[in-house]
Amino acid sequence: MNKHRSVLQAIIYGRFTLLLFFVALMFLVIPLIPADRATLSKSIDLLGLIIVLSCLRGITEKKRFFIFMIVLSVINVTIGGSALLMAANPSFQMVVIGFRLLYYLLIFFSIMKYVLDKTPITSDKIAGALSGYILIGIIWAFIYAVFFIQNPENFTFSNPTISESHNWTVYFSFTTLTTLGYGDIIPNTQAPQSYAVMEAMFGQIFLAVVIARLVALQILHNKTESNKTESNQT
Repeated sequence: MNKHRSVLQAIIYGRFTLLLFFVALMFLVIPLIPADRATLSKSIDLLGLIIVLSCLRGITEKKRFFIFMIVLSVINVTIGGSALLMAANPSFQMVVIGFRLLYYLLIFFSIMKYVLDKTPITSDKIAGALSGYILIGIIWAFIYAVFFIQNPENFTFSNPTISESHNWTVYFSFTTLTTLGYGDIIPNTQAPQSYAVMEAMFGQIFLAVVIARLVALQILHNKTESNKTESNQT
């Protein structure tokens, strides 16, 4: 019972545990939602709003930056609703994607600043590292969406219906990030090919650097605690 209570407290009170929970929930729930466009749009908007609010929960340390991100979040939600009304306008879609790309980049760097600082390792810091890794995939999905809107021939699909899916950019981004590379979506031109390579490299470097940093911090804090214990005993 206590273990369940501690997990629930970590989700509710953790800065990044809550974000990780809702991002994971999004990946689990969206594939189960009926495929009609209206239901999908409402569901994605609702989950997106929850994730935006969870992101705000994770960056509450500095008041000015927090207020700035609240303003960006309001704009993010507003233009998201407008995008549904102007879905056929490529220029407006590019503006929406560009804004969301900027928003999630700021969230990513805010998270990583906390994850890589010298404070002790906690479950919430580990949740922040995992959230940062997932945000890499989401950020690159927006980049691929920009390339596709700019020119649909930038990508080749083994099945033409894949491009009609609401989340093919997310699917392609995460298969690239994790270096799975199924081959059902292929970037044709130099720009998306280069970004796909960068994503795969960045994903591997991210894991190596963050894991090394967290292990080093854990060793450092264990050594510090050990030294304090020895000095107290003497």
